[in-house]
Amino acid sequence: MEFVKFLRLSAFLALIFAVACGLRGQPASATFRPTLADEFSAGFTYSGKGDLSRGDAAAGEVSISRFDLSVAGRVPLSEAMVFIPGLAYSHTTLDASAGTFLPGSLQELTLSLGLRGFVSKEWGYLAALRPGFYGDSSHLDGKSFNAPLFLAALYAPSPDLAWTLGVTANAFNNHPVLPVVGVRWKFATDWQLDVGFPRTAVSHRIDDQLTVRTGLSVLGGNYRVSENLGVPAPGINRLANTFLDVTEVRAGVGAVYQFTGGPELEADLGLTTLRRFDYPDRNYRLSGDNVGWLSLALRQKF
Repeated sequence: MEFVKFLRLSAFLALIFAVACGLRGQPASATFRPTLADEFSAGFTYSGKGDLSRGDAAAGEVSISRFDLSVAGRVPLSEAMVFIPGLAYSHTTLDASAGTFLPGSLQELTLSLGLRGFVSKEWGYLAALRPGFYGDSSHLDGKSFNAPLFLAALYAPSPDLAWTLGVTANAFNNHPVLPVVGVRWKFATDWQLDVGFPRTAVSHRIDDQLTVRTGLSVLGGNYRVSENLGVPAPGINRLANTFLDVTEVRAGVGAVYQFTGGPELEADLGLTTLRRFDYPDRNYRLSGDNVGWLSLALRQKF
């Protein structure tokens, strides 16, 4: 499933497309507004309980719920460069049946440190580091510290087309260095294609307030698990002090509504197309059935 790993490259692609689309022909005064904190977001997502298996053997069942909060801003360093500080927290609950070798919950508590700018109307760059703790809920300590890095070149040959080419490094990933390619293309009036993480979708702008979309999205992360979960199968080492890779690929439909002078509300629902819990250091992987999911997110710009 290398395509899944490619999709999950880094959370920083959410920032990239917004940057790239604004590079061409935008004056510094509009691009680098002197604001320390200019966006707050909160979200909740849930995917239903479904069976798990290891190969042909049943391995219990699990549902996933996740709550996240983040705040981000921008501090201009020059007319062509801006510093992007941020803080984020997420809590994922794995509601698994007894005897399923999964931790009860996972957490991320991170800083987001970005540097972006442009060298011409068409070309820009982004460097982003996300240091913090990625682990099970009772062991957010030094062993769960990680600092994923993202480096990218941004190319916007026209206001309707933007490309991202880069690389990501993540010590907790089974493939610690991976390439990144993304595109945002406004291919017709009020129609747009986005390819990248965390969402690949086609969207249609109904009016100034409402946009609808359909496509794929990804939920997941890489975590250090310190909890002793036991020996899951003969020949498999104990699941303790190791890494867990959680992946859900989701197909669905959604809508984004912009309240006049207020926040933006996102709502999505659909079915999972892939569900996986992988302990790569232990060669132990659980796969899940397709289940229904839904998500809500609220964003406010200041």
